[in-house]
Amino acid sequence: MKLLKVALASAILLLTGCVSQYSITEKELEGYLNNEMHFEVKQGNQIFGIDLRVNDIKVTLGDKPDTMGVSAVTLVRVRNPMLPINADLVTQFEAEPWYDATNHSVYLRNLQLVKVESTPKDIEKAIGSIAPQLMGFLTQFLETQPVYVVDMKESKQALVADMTKRIEVKPGKLVLVFDE
Repeated sequence: MKLLKVALASAILLLTGCVSQYSITEKELEGYLNNEMHFEVKQGNQIFGIDLRVNDIKVTLGDKPDTMGVSAVTLVRVRNPMLPINADLVTQFEAEPWYDATNHSVYLRNLQLVKVESTPKDIEKAIGSIAPQLMGFLTQFLETQPVYVVDMKESKQALVADMTKRIEVKPGKLVLVFDE
């Protein structure tokens, strides 16, 4: 049955002209991340605590070899009666995307923090004490959740997913490669 499925997929791909690759664009990745991934952390109580929520994720592909750039706007609210804080943090990461053929998903590994900026700017010192905790939350979240899952309900993507062995980063897209 699997051989028949692979043969059918190969025939369809030959007929459609997509012999050796299928790609996922930056916009498709951004759409998936912004619609499917929801990162929110609430710690503490009503008087003291922290709330974090990622709002907007952007993706860049191919600026560096084998690297996916991810930037995220994180809303930060620190509850503290002496110094309450409301800020936006823009964090930029670089990571290596990889394809997990068992669940037809793209994941990130070797996530590196590149830059953190805050709005308002004068809040950076106050945010500095929680920045390592925030980066830990974001890093763990981004390395354990798929950043894209191939749609197995869409026939062309489902056929491609079964044949994909690895991915390559090209400017503006991730290429799903069928051969080894």
